[in-house]
Amino acid sequence: MFATLALGAQTTRPWVVGQPYDTTSRQRARRPMTEHKNLTGNATNTEERVRAGLVQMARNYGVPTVAFLVSTPASVCVERQADRSPDRAVPEGVVRRQHAEAVAAFPQLRNEGFDHVVFADDIHRLEPLLKRASDTRRRELGWDGGDGLGGLLLVRRTFGSEVLPLWHWRDGSTLAGGDRVGEIRLGPDRLVLALRTDVDGEGDVGFDLLVGCPHDDECDAPAWQPVFSVTDLWKAHTSDTGLHPDAVCSVHGDPDDPDDVDQDDDPEGRADLEEQFAAAVRE
Repeated sequence: MFATLALGAQTTRPWVVGQPYDTTSRQRARRPMTEHKNLTGNATNTEERVRAGLVQMARNYGVPTVAFLVSTPASVCVERQADRSPDRAVPEGVVRRQHAEAVAAFPQLRNEGFDHVVFADDIHRLEPLLKRASDTRRRELGWDGGDGLGGLLLVRRTFGSEVLPLWHWRDGSTLAGGDRVGEIRLGPDRLVLALRTDVDGEGDVGFDLLVGCPHDDECDAPAWQPVFSVTDLWKAHTSDTGLHPDAVCSVHGDPDDPDDVDQDDDPEGRADLEEQFAAAVRE
């Protein structure tokens, strides 16, 4: 079977999907060709007159053409019709006829005016995939001469690209004891996080989420809970209890750590922390 491509200079844009080449298809194909974009005519195109129309239209716009062939056995083509809905399944007789037409047409495709004739089996598909991934990575790191993601690189790596448009840094915030503070904001909802650059004193990097005190419902001091993925954010945001057993309160500390000092005996220090927490919620 064929998939006939008329190649331009930029993106690939499909325009015919399993439908006969007609006036509507011609009209849909003109614009990308006029803009010198790549165009894909995704159909069997086993009839010579149909291919001739494609080639001529490409010539009219000065666009090179490629006949792309998929060497699927006729028996497999027939079997695959069973997985299609009744309104899209092609009768076996039609499938076998088109397959025979494609095989017979192969030797003459160059003579029909195609600039290139390519089999799918000969396409090195991994190379362009790796190239796109490499270009994206270089762009994110700023290796392409741009600014890159900078401080957002760790945000994307930890929470995913969907979070990036919602992320804002709170430069100058003292809420996290000198560590950088950011927030995820969407409408009235927000999550405040701290970027820790020396987790457990081991030099590891990660994020803590600002949550309520896990020890005292009436405590308004900030508490921080480690989060390692967007799933952790979702669970914390949708928690019914509001208590986070892994959180460490700025006042009560970590009850499992004997070195943590309860600041209940320091009312001024506690008041300052509570004010910081309240300010973070108001901003």
